[in-house]
Amino acid sequence: MQEQQTNILSTFAVSQFGEYYLPSVNRAQFEKLDSTTQYDAKFKDDFNKEDTLHIIIGMDSGLLANYVLEMATTKGGRFIFVELDAALSLLQIDIPDDFKNRLHICNLSELAELLQEQTYQLFIFKKRCELYRSLGVTSSHLEEYTRLSNDVEKIVQNAFFESEVVFSQKIFVKTQFENLIENRRPASVLKDKFTGMSCIIIAGGPSLDQHLDWIKSQSDNLVIIAVSRIASKLKKEGITPHIIVSVDPQDRSFELNCEMMQLHQESLLVQSYHLCPRISAQWQGRSLYLGKQTPWITKIDEDNIESIGPTVTNSAVHLAINMGFSQLLLCGVDFCHSRNGFTHAQGTIESSLGPNLGQICEWVDTYAGEQAETLIQLLYAIEALQSEVEQHPTCTFINLSENAAVVKGIGYQPTENIQLQPIEVEKLKILQVIEETETHNNIEKDIRSKIHYLKNKIESLSEIARLSAKAIELNLEMQQQLNNRELIISLSDEIEGIEQEMREKYHSECHSIKFYGYYEFSQFLTTQTSDSWSQEQLNETTYKYYHAFNNISLQLRELLTLTLERAECRLLEFSPEIDINRLAKQWHKDNQPGRIRIWKKYHPDHLAHCDNASIKQIDELEDEYQQQLNNDRKTYIDSVKKTSTLERTFIKIMLLINTKHHTGLKQIATCLQPLAANSDETNRLYHLSYAHQLQLEERDEDALSCILALDEHLITEPETKLIIQLSLKLMKLELANKALKKAITYSDEYLPRYANVLRFQGFTQESVNTYLDYLEKYPSDLMVWLKFGSFMFDLGEMMAAVDAFNHVIESDPDNQVALNYLAKIKANLEQS
Repeated sequence: MQEQQTNILSTFAVSQFGEYYLPSVNRAQFEKLDSTTQYDAKFKDDFNKEDTLHIIIGMDSGLLANYVLEMATTKGGRFIFVELDAALSLLQIDIPDDFKNRLHICNLSELAELLQEQTYQLFIFKKRCELYRSLGVTSSHLEEYTRLSNDVEKIVQNAFFESEVVFSQKIFVKTQFENLIENRRPASVLKDKFTGMSCIIIAGGPSLDQHLDWIKSQSDNLVIIAVSRIASKLKKEGITPHIIVSVDPQDRSFELNCEMMQLHQESLLVQSYHLCPRISAQWQGRSLYLGKQTPWITKIDEDNIESIGPTVTNSAVHLAINMGFSQLLLCGVDFCHSRNGFTHAQGTIESSLGPNLGQICEWVDTYAGEQAETLIQLLYAIEALQSEVEQHPTCTFINLSENAAVVKGIGYQPTENIQLQPIEVEKLKILQVIEETETHNNIEKDIRSKIHYLKNKIESLSEIARLSAKAIELNLEMQQQLNNRELIISLSDEIEGIEQEMREKYHSECHSIKFYGYYEFSQFLTTQTSDSWSQEQLNETTYKYYHAFNNISLQLRELLTLTLERAECRLLEFSPEIDINRLAKQWHKDNQPGRIRIWKKYHPDHLAHCDNASIKQIDELEDEYQQQLNNDRKTYIDSVKKTSTLERTFIKIMLLINTKHHTGLKQIATCLQPLAANSDETNRLYHLSYAHQLQLEERDEDALSCILALDEHLITEPETKLIIQLSLKLMKLELANKALKKAITYSDEYLPRYANVLRFQGFTQESVNTYLDYLEKYPSDLMVWLKFGSFMFDLGEMMAAVDAFNHVIESDPDNQVALNYLAKIKANLEQS
């Protein structure tokens, strides 16, 4: 017996609350409670968030869209509903004029293009975008909605990733200026200093825990390079990293890496030029920077080691290659989840929260010959690392974990097969010498030089802002004189002169303006050639071009002005005339109270020269910094938890079921098994995933026993559906009958199968009545008319069979099944 394919049927029902809905989409979800009550409980608080883009999968037969339209207007809120074409064809949502720019309804194919619009890009860039699923989608009874949910999530993930790539220029340049004073010594001082030696690059993947003892035993034979997230864990395990690499510009990076700040006396920090300023400015030890001090090329940066992405591990590998290491061992560089669903090593926040079972991921091959889940960001990291490895064929790259994702060019090797030679003590001293050059005089000299540099750049940007403003004035005058060709030519020549002056006198500044303002400049690019432009198009493009120039030059000038203020304050830190109040104002402005500890190093006898008010302020700054170090990371923890709810886990299980993904189901069942006793819902999800795993292994009896082991009150539609499938396959008709009786309370779509089972059980009249009940409600379901006609034919009820097949012919005149049966009936009647 074949299972009827789930479809959205055109029949509407009316609830006891007078709400119209599609039973095939929403089952009986609105029969016990009205939609508003349910939506208030599930969505109201989230939908009232200001300045947020809400992307909602499914409209719940239009009821959820109407709920949003009837809500009190949320300041800055936008809504996008993504719906199946089959549902859209049945629904008519009238969007009031004053809501049309705040609510959009689209199908899947339109979503990606819609998210490219500037308005929505801004929400994504600011990370003010939330994804929700309607009640009908959350229930996952329709495969179409499960696939839609998965596809939408991937589109949104890609939009976020692409946005980070496009908009990262602004974040990188902003933090580049904020770090200008801290970025004093380039990492190029380490170039080729460790030729022919071995290093180990340690990241935070779950396999790290397997190799800690070996790393400890080999610490004299390796230069240990750790990503910042894992540095403090290594220290607690008795392993001191020689180098810590950190690159993330986001402010939350400090929250996640604050424990590494205690290693400032032992480890060298190699930071990206765009590292989170709260780390770089409050780090009390030795540091080098990757990349460039400023967007403008300077002599000191000409030969510096680049800061590359997309992950800190990629930067760490790039650093190690440039340091000259010939053998690079990778540990905790998994780029994928572990077999039991963990994303990070023990002792990390992510590990303490348990397996993240709700994330929709991609799948990669591991060195052990299995498949493992990974995030899209890590797929890009794998590709980037593979490219890096290909460019350095003389280096040997070894991953210590067989459970890591395969990267072409990197082999797996067990630790017992790895040969190492001790690192010369003199070589390790190279990492210590850096501190000797960081004298007060050298630092002050560097700051004064940068202050002079900043003042010159601010002056240049002011001049660019003036010139671009002049070009805008000339352009506006051109737009008013479209019929005066001679004047247009003259004004055009003036604008061209401005452009030439900007290119020749401020070439590097203009390049940086376009880099920083990539998004603004890209908004008016077109595929048309300038030869085909009208004068109006040319004027409009010119206006947008110089408006972008003016706007971005002023933005950069503001950033440089703030940088200048910070640089002057840094110079004040060396002053023998102690002014804690002024210093504290800048440190508070930058959220960097930890600067007080660096200031104390500059002034070891400070207590003898400070009045009581200053001492009190020093103590307050110390307390504030300690609070930063003791942060509870609640915001980050909440963001991780949002991707690992049981609701999202259920949606993921249904996707794995629909795609018959055996590895995925086996992994999620393995992860859920020890958690099954935690709650009824966890228990249900474990049995659901494990039963489907068993079914894919063709262990149907075991699968049925597994799902029937659930208490009756935990068996919902997906479990009932599986019971029906298995009991029919195993010809357990009484069990199928019982399951179908429950299923028809969810949806009428199960009635034809119930009728079929009644027929096989010999309950002929009950079967006929069930068929007729269904066909009365859904007279357009031709497949069921054919089944009913065939049933009547087998019973010898020829008139009923003729009526059934004629009903099919009325809608589908060429239906061969109906025509063949009608021909048989006619032949039989003629013979009799």
